[in-house]
Amino acid sequence: MVTSVEWFVEPCWKGERLLARLENGHVRLTDQVGKPAGTELDEAAHVLEEAIDAEQAVIDGSWTAMPFTGEASPARQRAEAVAEGTDPRPRLDPATLETRRAFVAWDLVELDGQPLHDIPYQERRRLLESVIIENVRVRISPAVRAPIRGWLDAWRADGFTHFVAKQANSRYHPGETAPDWLQVSVDPAKQPSMLGRFFGRRSRAVRHIADQPE
Repeated sequence: MVTSVEWFVEPCWKGERLLARLENGHVRLTDQVGKPAGTELDEAAHVLEEAIDAEQAVIDGSWTAMPFTGEASPARQRAEAVAEGTDPRPRLDPATLETRRAFVAWDLVELDGQPLHDIPYQERRRLLESVIIENVRVRISPAVRAPIRGWLDAWRADGFTHFVAKQANSRYHPGETAPDWLQVSVDPAKQPSMLGRFFGRRSRAVRHIADQPE
């Protein structure tokens, strides 16, 4: 169980998982297996070029509608109207109602030509925060420590179905399953499953992560 501040917890973002590579002022995007992203994602590359304060960097993240589903957003208002019965259309996930997208960064893989795979996660997070210039289209995923119950309630309300727990000293494992990254349902009645490194294909034993007391 995650019972100490040695774990970071962040929402599990819906959307397209991408690796963004900044070189010579231009961003090149690849998918989770290294295949070049399609031209439909040119907008993501464009918004990132103005938001990365580095000569060279590789950033792991998601192109998603989720940042726009918070309080008072049009997507949230529509979902609430449907839920309250004032909108006759079927209830939908707020994220499916958004047309805008943003890139949410959650890890820094390389910086100025240096791979960061062996740098602890908490240090990679610090470096990530130093190179990303946040704006409405480029965000850094929040990463919090216990207690997390209040955060889970807020994320659940915003349409998130899972969160990710990452050990503070975990390394980056490209192409492998990491033993210290876990994907967990925000619904306490559901059992968690192993996330690994998103890239990974191998299965490992499932570990339970409990909500933290307030």
